[in-house]
Amino acid sequence: MDVHILHTNDVHSEFDRYVRLASRLRRVHAQLCAQGERVLCFELGDHIDVSNPLTNATEGRVNARMIRELPYDGWVFGNNETLTVDRKVWPDLLQEADTPLYCSNISVPHTDRTAALHRQSGDIYRMDGVDVGVFGVTVTYQKLLQTLGVQSADPAQTAWEIARNLRGRGADIVIMLSHLGLRADQELADDGLPVDLIVGGHTHHFLDGGERRGNSWILQAGKHGHAFGHAVLDVQGGSVRRVTSRLVYSELSDSPDESVDSVISAAQREASAWLEEPVAVVAEHLDHSLLGESELVNLLCDQLRSEYGSDIAILNGGVITGGYLAGVIRRRDLLAVCATPMRPVNMRLDGETILRLLARGFDSDLVSRQGFGFGFRGHFIGRLHVSGADVYTRIRPAGEGCDRESIETVKIGGEALAKDRIYDVTTSEYVALSPLYAELQEREFSYGVPTLRTILERALTRGDLVKQARLRRYHAM
Repeated sequence: MDVHILHTNDVHSEFDRYVRLASRLRRVHAQLCAQGERVLCFELGDHIDVSNPLTNATEGRVNARMIRELPYDGWVFGNNETLTVDRKVWPDLLQEADTPLYCSNISVPHTDRTAALHRQSGDIYRMDGVDVGVFGVTVTYQKLLQTLGVQSADPAQTAWEIARNLRGRGADIVIMLSHLGLRADQELADDGLPVDLIVGGHTHHFLDGGERRGNSWILQAGKHGHAFGHAVLDVQGGSVRRVTSRLVYSELSDSPDESVDSVISAAQREASAWLEEPVAVVAEHLDHSLLGESELVNLLCDQLRSEYGSDIAILNGGVITGGYLAGVIRRRDLLAVCATPMRPVNMRLDGETILRLLARGFDSDLVSRQGFGFGFRGHFIGRLHVSGADVYTRIRPAGEGCDRESIETVKIGGEALAKDRIYDVTTSEYVALSPLYAELQEREFSYGVPTLRTILERALTRGDLVKQARLRRYHAM
């Protein structure tokens, strides 16, 4: 007996491609069913990305409606669903999707209409006398989830518990739906997790052909609606003897899926008024530079320091992707320049660490590098911007015809930075957590709840801060 597994992951609201991928996915699914094949179809998380205006305006409901229109048998919340969509909206997502949710290690609030959709203990499908167990786990950013009021359990421990439970309930075959990433999936397989198949996501790997690890096969189908996976499980005597897998890519020549396209059209009508809603009026333009000092990033830094009462705020310029001309700023404009779902991070750092961190802001390779991960949605990482501090620099010859800018001195609150003093610092998830800023690795921190975009919206309404944002914080000596 063959069991066919179709799977998508990490669409990230890339609807232009997904609407075509959906057409091909539906066609393959229909062909298999018409041939009498046994088929299961799953979505592995991060379908939602609030950088997309339609997703943002509908709080992910448009994505859930797409899932409902396609032949999915289940889905998993990824970190974009758990971290960027208010948990109060989760029941709406379940209701709109009307598709079983497999997330065993996340607590999900329910209504009477959605409780049955959360298959927290997994599920068993009966196929020609063979019982196929299915469950799901997702990545947990414990500290942020706690800040957002979400209860979560260790995904690895949960995976072992549920897999064993499904075996105990009579499952001949066990499939784990995972939004943990390839490395975590590999480690679980290497440790002997009693599952036959791990269908994964999160790390955007294009695993054409899949990967065998121990007694398990691992699948993943890339990102952004480029492809879906099609695996065939050769089941004999109630056991998986072999797995063949391939990626099926979307093509620009593919016709859009009519049902999914209709969902998008309806969402555009629903979202248009909200996206055109004014949030602020600025009297003068606010400029932005990816590689230089940006007035708009200065403004965001100033608002962060004001809201959290910190001594200094530090942000990389790449969290903003454009500037504003004078006039009305609408929600659409806000999203256009600040697409990131990142939140503030508060830390207590000694002056020596702050000095070393600010010095990293002059590393040209880092500044001009493409940002990735931790909610980054910009282009270049950008130089570091500050509020509450003045950084005095000097140009020194660095050899081979290149000059190097370095820090001469730093003043915080008008006083010279003291290397052994502890300062309250507000920054972003990217600066605090990215390994590119090694100075902050393994440091204690706490999250703020509002997103950077919400904080920028507040800042744009404050004329005093808009004016102050034009003041330069870096001074060449």
